[in-house]
Amino acid sequence: MSRRPAEGPLTGEPPAKMDIAAIRAQLAARRAQVEADLAARTGGGASSGSASPAPPPASASAERRPAGPTALPPAATMDSSVAARLEEARRRVEAARNRVANPYLSGSGSMLAPTSSASAPSVSSVTLHPLLMGDAAAPQAGATKQNEKQALRDRYKPMAPKFSTVKANVAAQTAATAAKPTAPVTNPYATAAAGDAAPAKTARPLRKLQFNAQGRYIKQGDALRNEAKMEALRQRIAAQSRKVGLEGEFDTLERALRRQPPPEVEWWDRAILPDAGTYDDIYAAIAHVESSDSLVTHLVQHPIPIPAPSDKKAPARAMMLTKKEAKKMRRQRRMAELEDKRDRQKMGLLPPDPPKVKLANLMKVLTSDAVQDPTKIEAKVKREVEQRRIKHERDNEGRKLTKEERSEKNYQKLVEKERNGLYASVYKIKYLTNGRHKFKVRETAKHDLLSGVCIFHPDFALVVVEGVDKKIKHFRQLMLHRIDWTEEARALGEGDGDNEDGASGSGSDDEGKGGAQDDMADNKCEVIWEGEVPERSFRLFRARQAESDSRAKEWLTPKWEGIWDLAKRYVWAGEDF
Repeated sequence: MSRRPAEGPLTGEPPAKMDIAAIRAQLAARRAQVEADLAARTGGGASSGSASPAPPPASASAERRPAGPTALPPAATMDSSVAARLEEARRRVEAARNRVANPYLSGSGSMLAPTSSASAPSVSSVTLHPLLMGDAAAPQAGATKQNEKQALRDRYKPMAPKFSTVKANVAAQTAATAAKPTAPVTNPYATAAAGDAAPAKTARPLRKLQFNAQGRYIKQGDALRNEAKMEALRQRIAAQSRKVGLEGEFDTLERALRRQPPPEVEWWDRAILPDAGTYDDIYAAIAHVESSDSLVTHLVQHPIPIPAPSDKKAPARAMMLTKKEAKKMRRQRRMAELEDKRDRQKMGLLPPDPPKVKLANLMKVLTSDAVQDPTKIEAKVKREVEQRRIKHERDNEGRKLTKEERSEKNYQKLVEKERNGLYASVYKIKYLTNGRHKFKVRETAKHDLLSGVCIFHPDFALVVVEGVDKKIKHFRQLMLHRIDWTEEARALGEGDGDNEDGASGSGSDDEGKGGAQDDMADNKCEVIWEGEVPERSFRLFRARQAESDSRAKEWLTPKWEGIWDLAKRYVWAGEDF
């Protein structure tokens, strides 16, 4: 706020010196006059019978005024209406200050304090509580509460800039929009109040009569009753078959005979046909295909190829060499090692090798000694030759792997091949009663590290194996070509008594008895399914006996139980259904 310049001539001359004593005298006289007026009004309003004190005579006041050039001018008289308005303004200013300081302790109500003496307070000077003020205090309390909420919301806002911005216009526009009264929402279902216009009634749409065709609900009831009868019959048959263990055959037959009705629109045609279209709208479908909204365009979509587990990048293998190249590489390597050894011996790092004496170079190496005692020298040379041969064979044996190390090496190779993918195959055999056949199937699966199960059923035998691709091919060759399934089983005392018969005879009881067959001429084995699997479902290869379908599915685990139904429906090659 800039300082106001002193009033005076603009000629640059210094202003006249102010009389401080005269100003103080004027203020004292003015204060005495105001106090006298207030006392006169207060005394007149308080007691009507008492006479107001007479003002001092003019002569006395004139006598008190100092004479001379510093004498004050006579005091100006104030109108009573002006003094009343001045007092009312002071009272309002004081009430506003108290209201801002504390609205609950000071006179902030709608009732203003009456004009009375401060020395005699009355009941009306006590301020009401804000809750007792009614509608007068409601706007002020609402404004105070709104300001508090606004302060809580804005406590984390950044400080506004000190200069004028466009946000001032936005705030003004927002305030104007908020202050704009909104139109009342009329309720068409509420009763119109007195003096309000009745809401317009909406016309209710007319409903046409719809008659059902004769016999419609009768047909629906007959269909429900027939379905309930069929369900009861199905449950009764399932309960009876469960008692005898034949529930799997009925389930297989039911799934084979039951066919779902074809849908109105196949899923692969829904993208081509228009929305909610059928095959009857073939012309609309052709127009929809030729339109720009169709999924069929002149572009060809090339799907992103997904690499198979077997297509993973294999580690780089060493270059394959012929026998002649391998011998040449070995000769060069041994020559380099010999040169290095000779250099070390020349530098004294290694002791020199003893002379390699043989019977062929005996006279050349041991000239004088051989002549003196040839028999002794010959025996010594033969001993050295034998020692060198024994040392060579011992070193070769030390470099060989033991049986356990060889098995571990083969196992690690198979584990590495499993990362490229696992494969499985399923075989169905008419009669698996020969002990030699059981032994070959079991031992080959164990040797090839195949896991699975062999199930013996009164009707047939099922073999499920899983493993790496190479071992699955080896097992397939055994099952389809190497084993003669028409071979008759030998008697226990017959044959040369090899280990196969003994092992098969001892394990025939716990592996299961499929029932001895008099004629094995029609016995055969066929593969009914083979393919790739994500992981192993069995830990080892085991043989299990199953007298019923439910027992067989338990041994196959839930992942392979569908194979049992496939095996029961499978038709042998060359046989009619």
